[in-house]
Amino acid sequence: MKSDWNDTLRNEGADAVRGRSDRAKKYKPGAKANGAAHGDQRADDRNRFKLISIADIAADDEPLWLIEDMIPAGPSLVVIFGKPKSGKTFLTADLFLHMAMGQEYCGCNVRQGAVVYVTSEGIRGFKRRMIAMREHLSVDHSVPFFTVHAMPRLGAACGDAEALIAAIRAAIPSDAPVAAVVIDTLARAMAGQNDADTAAMGIFVENCDTIARALGCCVAAVHHSPRGDDTRSRGSVVLEGAADAIISVVKDDASGISTAKVDRLKDGEEGTSWRFRVTADRNKEGVFRPLCETIGTVARQGETETGRNKKLTGSQQRFMDVLGEAIDDHGAPVKGSTVIPASIKAVGREQLRKCLFDAGFLDREKPDAARATFSRSINDLAGKHIIGATEEYVWLPR
Repeated sequence: MKSDWNDTLRNEGADAVRGRSDRAKKYKPGAKANGAAHGDQRADDRNRFKLISIADIAADDEPLWLIEDMIPAGPSLVVIFGKPKSGKTFLTADLFLHMAMGQEYCGCNVRQGAVVYVTSEGIRGFKRRMIAMREHLSVDHSVPFFTVHAMPRLGAACGDAEALIAAIRAAIPSDAPVAAVVIDTLARAMAGQNDADTAAMGIFVENCDTIARALGCCVAAVHHSPRGDDTRSRGSVVLEGAADAIISVVKDDASGISTAKVDRLKDGEEGTSWRFRVTADRNKEGVFRPLCETIGTVARQGETETGRNKKLTGSQQRFMDVLGEAIDDHGAPVKGSTVIPASIKAVGREQLRKCLFDAGFLDREKPDAARATFSRSINDLAGKHIIGATEEYVWLPR
């Protein structure tokens, strides 16, 4: 039987242990033992987790912007969100077409590069918009702007991100840098999934990062805002946390003018805003031409806190999402109330509670906890004057 160090010490004494240690083969980092590639694995780990001294850190000379103070250079993730009919798709297409042309946008410098616009939503309408923009801006085949009308599944680890990368590399010459890949919309890229699901949104963000790093580009996701709240994007806060820039689009229905604003920017000054409107004219053949027309130049300013979402927790944001949907679907003006304005729709507390259960915000298996969460959510938000509430109704103040 093979003896160990304890046996040697017990049977032969301390001098024998020291002699055995001197004769033992010395450990060398990276050396293979018994044919196993442990050394190779350790070397790989050292290469992966390389330590860099603060004295050796150097900034690269890559440009910071694709569009000055709006769209950061890649690899980056940008979110452009707004309500339906706010003009967010018109804005996004116009913004990135200017990028492909290398043409100044709204008074801002633009770095030219190839753009791939991925959309499977309203294809006929989208084609009309792009034809109108092409005619209006005199775009020809020299402009590297491409469209893809099949949406990859980016909310799942199914290989679609890699397939899209391969298709782009095959179609665009290697000497033409890819500036941006646009995903319009995020909801279509996560079809069948809940954008409030942290895990699913995490996979979406990871797939966007895979595309951005492989192509060295910006990935821009067009997204919706929740019902009743146009100050933030819908769903999990994972998206906002990962985004390098977040641009909101809000339309004034009375004037028909929309305002785009850089709400969040990781490496730059937030608050840059500009205005635009969607015009409806016809070309010389009488064909309808919807166009995005910017108004003036950008307004740069410091960050201002104008949205109520700025101070909301993730749970409160989710509550507000469900409340907005409940008011849209079940709300109605409350006649004869001295507290609720006659022009505002309110939803009954019990109906709201049912909607919160249906949305998974409250757990039917834990009625006591659900009751406490429901009361706390309403009381906290009402205390901040974000919602209005009585013993019977809940509503969103104007």
